[in-house]
Amino acid sequence: MTDKNTNSLTTIRNGLIAGYSAAMCGIIVGHPLDSIKVLLQTQHSSTNNARNNTNVMNNDSHHAADTAITRASKHNVNGVTSSSGKANVCTAATVNTTVSSSQRVVTTNGIISARSLGSLYSGMAGPLLASGAVRGLNFAVYDSVRRGLYSHEVDSGRYDNHLDYLHHDSLINVAIASFLSGASTCLLTSPMALIKTKQQIMVSPFRQTIIDTFQSNGGNTKILRGISNFYTGFGVHFTCDAVGTLVYFTSYEWFKRQIAQRKQIDISQNHYHHNHYDYTNNTTVTLKHDLTIPERMICAASSGMICWSVIFPCDVLRSRLYMQSIYNETQLSAVELAKQMIREEGLRSLYRGVGVTVARAGPVAAAVLPVYDCVLGWLSTT
Repeated sequence: MTDKNTNSLTTIRNGLIAGYSAAMCGIIVGHPLDSIKVLLQTQHSSTNNARNNTNVMNNDSHHAADTAITRASKHNVNGVTSSSGKANVCTAATVNTTVSSSQRVVTTNGIISARSLGSLYSGMAGPLLASGAVRGLNFAVYDSVRRGLYSHEVDSGRYDNHLDYLHHDSLINVAIASFLSGASTCLLTSPMALIKTKQQIMVSPFRQTIIDTFQSNGGNTKILRGISNFYTGFGVHFTCDAVGTLVYFTSYEWFKRQIAQRKQIDISQNHYHHNHYDYTNNTTVTLKHDLTIPERMICAASSGMICWSVIFPCDVLRSRLYMQSIYNETQLSAVELAKQMIREEGLRSLYRGVGVTVARAGPVAAAVLPVYDCVLGWLSTT
């Protein structure tokens, strides 16, 4: 019993380490493109708010500039500008420059081009630390459920021997395990997704974004209200995570098994049996389920693109719901918001930014899932 518990703890540890390693790779590779995705999804909603904010800022900045220049002129005697006058003129220029920079960030046409590469990494610090750990937990739950389901089937006599569950369990088991892993971490990932999205839109510090989120809508006087602010759009978030993880892992396993099956067919055409003595080369032929790294990357990229194609409308709604909380707009439900978007902008509004997102999903998944496979395999053999 002790050995069984030790083995179970070891496999959980291996899943956590492999999942955390894979998550860190995915965040570093995909965060800039994720920022672009969020900006594209929310640009229509932010344009009206930005236009109003820009008008106010323009009026304030012009008034500040005029005041500064007037003060500067008072210090200008016989064509010589005093140091205080120079400072005031510089202040006026700084105000105008600040407003101009703000306009470049929020203008729809330049919403991406005006961003520096560094700003596209806004909001990465939190995910890199916290989300990495949560994703590690997500992978560990997925691996543990798969292993548990397979062990139950072996004990019930469905399989004759204890084959490797990573290659021999059913895709139904994979689907169940992946759905449960995505659903089990939603309470942790929902606040993180909200904070990340707000940082990407507003380019604000991590700590300040948390404080602003907690204090909005009366959260500064009601603790429970402040906590609930972090779970805005939780229903849509649950759908994205649970269903998305299901499609992600299940399609990945399906693609890998299709390639493995094709390789078995190719070998069986050259040998009489999958596992027999080859008298021609004096070797024993044994088929393995190991796929090359490029093959795994192709499978992972395909599964990532399929996953995001399926859940993208829900992801757009999630981003728009987060946008509502930023500008304190009327809080519509996900269904009401979807109807409003389709009525005002058409069905295409639910797919704004889908090209960038699907393109992002390929390389990110190609980095995440093969790393997870390789690290988990390495830990299992050490």
